[in-house]
Amino acid sequence: MKIRWAISLEETMTSPNFQNIFRKAILCLSETEVEYQKRFRFKEDALACLIGKLMPRKAAVLHTNRQWNSLEFVKNESGKPSLRQEATSVPRFEYNVSHQGDLVVLATGETRIGVDVMRIDESRRETASEQVDSFKRHFSEDEIESVKGGDKSDLKRWQAFYRIWCLKESILKATGVGLPDGLHNHTFQLDPIYEHIPGSSTTSSLYFHQSILQLQWTFEESYIGENHCVAVASESQSKEFVPFEMTTLSEMIDEADFINVTADPDEELDAFMEKPNKPF
Repeated sequence: MKIRWAISLEETMTSPNFQNIFRKAILCLSETEVEYQKRFRFKEDALACLIGKLMPRKAAVLHTNRQWNSLEFVKNESGKPSLRQEATSVPRFEYNVSHQGDLVVLATGETRIGVDVMRIDESRRETASEQVDSFKRHFSEDEIESVKGGDKSDLKRWQAFYRIWCLKESILKATGVGLPDGLHNHTFQLDPIYEHIPGSSTTSSLYFHQSILQLQWTFEESYIGENHCVAVASESQSKEFVPFEMTTLSEMIDEADFINVTADPDEELDAFMEKPNKPF
């Protein structure tokens, strides 16, 4: 089973039933998970954290047929979260979550997987070309050319920049090695004919680690809506593309078990509502 879900933070917080949904969500998380979301200063980040904990639980129930209250999530030595499962468990449940802009996204599968989402932001002080110059140590010459080359608008250049950034982040998250391995060691050869714009999708990008082609990985690239670029890295040669489905926080906790019965949902809601919104 392969799941691709996305949830809008704005739509969640403006839902007429948001406060009741939030109260129930608190009861469906572990005490540790509830405490963790409290650390965030802004509403959007705290809510993204909460949603990012609930999405894998819902997906794991569907994938493994286990009960909500039997699921335990752990982190490896690199800090990558995973579902605790027997080494011989079939099917395997692998997942990854990303949050940026207005979206929280989840991708699941049976092999190593990573996902990254970025909102196309043209309001930055620098141009896309200036941005890629400041990050050039992380990009190959071909990647830099894909952003700076040709006669195209700054929007097209930003789309190219965020596309490459999502690809790099998705493979780092899939492998669990993180930034210490260096973004410059993970490069991509892009299809020169394909135009990556809202409404389009591709699995054509080729991945190189330290200049060696890695054919065991597939990268699903697309947009969610008009301004969120997303990439999914999966350890598979299938080249199958699975589109993202917009869903809701309410759907994540539908039929969920209460596992944090000692929590005070009213107190948690009050603490959340006192947080400021992001000023940017």
